[in-house]
Amino acid sequence: MIGLRRLLASMTAAGVACILSASPGAAAAQNPAAAPDATSAIGVSALSFGAKSVDATSGSATIELNWTMTSSNPDAAGFGGDIHIRRMNPKTGVYVGTELAIGFDSQGSPFGDVTVTPGSTPASATYTWTVPVPQYGATTKTTWAVSEIRSGDGTGDSIDWTAPRLSTFPRTFTARTTVDQGFPSLDQIALAQGAQATVYEAPGQGAVLRYQLDSQETKSGVHGGTVVVTGSGGRTARGSFAVDWDGYGNYEGCGYIGWMQQQVLSCAVTVSLPAGLPEGDWKVTEVDLTSNSGVTHAYTGLSEAVVHVTSDSVLSATGFAFTPSQIDSWHSPVPTAQLSLRPSGAVGGISSVQLTNWGNNATECQQLSTTPTVQADGTVTVPVRGLPRQFSCQLTGLIITDGHGDQAVYGSSLGAPDIDATLTNIPDTVLPTVDAVTVAPGTVAAGDTHTWIKLTIDVSASTAGVNSVELYLVDASGHADSIQVGGVSTTFSGPLDEYFTLPQGTAPGTYTIAFRLQDQGYKTVSYGLPGSGSQPMPGGPVTLTVTDPATAG
Repeated sequence: MIGLRRLLASMTAAGVACILSASPGAAAAQNPAAAPDATSAIGVSALSFGAKSVDATSGSATIELNWTMTSSNPDAAGFGGDIHIRRMNPKTGVYVGTELAIGFDSQGSPFGDVTVTPGSTPASATYTWTVPVPQYGATTKTTWAVSEIRSGDGTGDSIDWTAPRLSTFPRTFTARTTVDQGFPSLDQIALAQGAQATVYEAPGQGAVLRYQLDSQETKSGVHGGTVVVTGSGGRTARGSFAVDWDGYGNYEGCGYIGWMQQQVLSCAVTVSLPAGLPEGDWKVTEVDLTSNSGVTHAYTGLSEAVVHVTSDSVLSATGFAFTPSQIDSWHSPVPTAQLSLRPSGAVGGISSVQLTNWGNNATECQQLSTTPTVQADGTVTVPVRGLPRQFSCQLTGLIITDGHGDQAVYGSSLGAPDIDATLTNIPDTVLPTVDAVTVAPGTVAAGDTHTWIKLTIDVSASTAGVNSVELYLVDASGHADSIQVGGVSTTFSGPLDEYFTLPQGTAPGTYTIAFRLQDQGYKTVSYGLPGSGSQPMPGGPVTLTVTDPATAG
C-alpha cells in the first residue's frame, strides 16, 4: 500500500518530486534553520515563471519556474533543498489547497523535472522546474505563487524563505482553469483501526480520540478537513488533517492518498480533549471537508463513532485476580478460571466486564463471557480460559461498565492503571516415567521389512503426557540409529503402543531398542540410549534379534 501510494503521489500535478540527494547541500536543506537567514551566506538572486499566464483547461499544461541560488561562502559544496508553489487568493494572499513541491540538488532532480543550467557552480546555480499545472480551480482563473524555498550549501548555511522574502520577485502566475465548485464526499467516519470505544483520561493529561475517514473529490482533489466531536454539556473539540508534501517526494497527511489526491482512505484524525472533563460520551457531530479548489462542505447532524471517556473517578475497581491463577492446560478440556474484581461506585450493578487485551500473548487466552456473576462477598467474576498446552497471559486491558452506563478502564494497553493479574498453566515439572517395556516379536529375519514389530511402553503419570516418540536401534558397538519418529495420541499414563518394521539393510545381530519421549511442553526423556543422559531401561535392555534369513525359523 505504501509503495503504491508513493507511486501515485509521484505522478500528481506536482510532477515527480525528487528525494533529496545525499549531497552536503541536500542534507543541510532538510534542516533549513541551521543558520538565521539574516546571516546566511545563501540567497536567491533570481526567481520568475516562464510566462505570466497559462491555459490549464486541457489538463496537460505546464509552466517553467526558474530560480538562481547563490552562496558567498568560498567552501560552498553545491545546493540542495526544495521549492514549493501554492494556489493563492490574489487579494488576501491566503494560500488555498495542497502545495506542489519538489526537491532539487546540484544535479537537478533524479527524475529530470528539475534541471540545472549549464555553467552553474557550487556557489551559483540556476534551476528550471517544469511544473504540470492542475486543471481545476474555484473559478476560471487561479493564481499560483512560490510559497517557500529551502536550501543549504553543505557548509551549515541554510535558508527558509517564505512570502516576505519571496515577494520581492515576480513569484506568481495565473492559470485559466476549469471551475470546480464540488466538495469532497464523506464516505466514512469511524473509530481508527485498533482504537477502543472507551478511552482513559489520565489525571491532568486529558484524552486523545482517534478516528479515520474516507473521502473523494474527483476533480481538484481533497485538501483537508476537520472532525468536530461533542461531549456532555455541549462541549466540543476539533481535530484536523491536511494533505501535504512530506519532503521525500510523496504526499502525506493521512492514510492512502490516491491519484491527484482525488481519494483519501483511512485518513487518520486525532482529537485532543483537555484535562479535567467530566466522564461521558463523545460523538462525531460534524465533519468539514475542503477541496484543493478551496470549497468547504460541512457534514452536520452526525452522531457516529461514540467514545466514552473516563478517569475512573465515578466507577472504579480493585482486587484484580485470577482464581485459580494456574490451570491444568495439559488435559482436555482446559478448565476455566475466574477473573474477580471488587467494584466501587457502581449504579445498577455491573453489566459488563470486557477483557480487551492479553499483552504479548493475546492469542493464548480467551474470555468466555462478558456477563459477570456477583459473588456473596460483593466481588464480581467472569470466566476465562487458556489455550491447550503451555501459556502465560498477563491481562493488560479491561473495561468495566455499570447499569448506568458509567465505565472504568484498566490496563497498560489502554493507557490506564496496570492490572496485576496473570493467568498461567501449571508448570511442566513431572516428566514421563517408564515402568516397563516389551517388544513382540523379539526375533525377525534380516531383510524382512514387512513384519510389524510392536513396542509397548508403560508410562507413569506425568504433568504434560507423552505426545511424540522417537525409536532407535542400538547395535553391539553402542551405535544408535533413529528408525522412526512421530506424534502419538497424548498419553499421561498406561500403555503406549508403537509399531515399526525392520529398517532396510539391517545386518543380522542382536540389537537393543531405545527411545526418546517428548511431552506437550516439548520436554524430553530418553531410555536405553548410549551415554549418561539417558535412563536405563526398566527390567534391563529390550533386545531385538535379527537372524540370518537362511537360519530363520
